[in-house]
Amino acid sequence: MCGIYDIRFLVKRGIIITPPVLKTLDAVIALKKVTADDIARYTGRARTIESRYLAKLNRLGIVAKVKEGRRIYYMEPIHAVTEFYNRYGEAFTPEQIAHMIGLPADIVKMIISTLKAKK
Repeated sequence: MCGIYDIRFLVKRGIIITPPVLKTLDAVIALKKVTADDIARYTGRARTIESRYLAKLNRLGIVAKVKEGRRIYYMEPIHAVTEFYNRYGEAFTPEQIAHMIGLPADIVKMIISTLKAKK
């Protein structure tokens, strides 16, 4: 694990997560790749609320966002980078990958270095 959810990492970036948003983040971490509808079923809250929380988590840079057709998927960052990296290898730079999955480049670089270390 590369520590994206480590409290020290979040505080250093100035990220504060309220309990309702944390519940949404926990659901994304558990389910890996989800839509707002999936999260709403998982948490029992309204889809519009979950959609707002997911967008907030994406703006904070701790949940990836990928558009496939008309659907928007939110993904746990390690899962998102691993899936993308396994599919395309080193055909794209970390900055390009970050742009495509809606994550900060430093987080993508951190995850990719962890993936390379495991090989």
